[in-house]
Amino acid sequence: PFFDKKEFLHVVLHDAGDILMIDNSGCVKRIHNTSGQPSGAVFDDSGMLYISDFAHGAVLAVQLKSQQEIVVEVYEDKPLKGPNSIIVDSKGTVFFTDSGPIGETGLHSPIGSLYMITNSLSGKILKPISLETLAYPSGIALSPDGKFIYVAEMMSNRVLRFFQKPEGVFHGSVFYQMSGGVGPSCIVCDTNGVLYIGQYDIRESSSQGRVLVVGPDGSLHYVIATEGAEISGLAIKDRYLYITEK
Repeated sequence: PFFDKKEFLHVVLHDAGDILMIDNSGCVKRIHNTSGQPSGAVFDDSGMLYISDFAHGAVLAVQLKSQQEIVVEVYEDKPLKGPNSIIVDSKGTVFFTDSGPIGETGLHSPIGSLYMITNSLSGKILKPISLETLAYPSGIALSPDGKFIYVAEMMSNRVLRFFQKPEGVFHGSVFYQMSGGVGPSCIVCDTNGVLYIGQYDIRESSSQGRVLVVGPDGSLHYVIATEGAEISGLAIKDRYLYITEK
């Protein structure tokens, strides 16, 4: 789930390829179909809709009432595995995880990546932050000041934190190690820097899911139990937490 500037809730239907808008009265409207398998989406400040899509193996962009365009689909002539989650910062820089479908990357093959797309006079530039080192990187979030990038590395059951020092040079480390379940599938950060981490598990293992609430210092505050174990997405708005489950 994610929101636009008008604070309307949107959700992604992976199998159908739809991006849906839910207005304040609860009415649901399809605003776009990728003809693929979208896994995440986000609006930038201009209203551009960026979509990460497994089937296209690309990051897509859609302006209101315009056709879908491919933003990136290769890095150094090598196809992306399948962008998973995506966010945009206040400067218009796009960050996304590239995991491919479940099974393509994992402990057996930790070759998932974290990328950024920057704007330049010559166009958009794709840069790796962590190239082919991650075991199924899924959810992604930014700290309120934009200084930290949090990545849910699902098959290692942990959350990583990346930062720049000096500017342009990224470093990453384990921010929070989890246990139980499969691992974190999604993550969101509130205005105070508190993280909400959705821990995915298969329903054959558990009838309940968990959202871990972790402070900016890495301390566990509390755990929210959900009715479904296969948590797929999180969003936060006006002190309300929105959770999607497969």
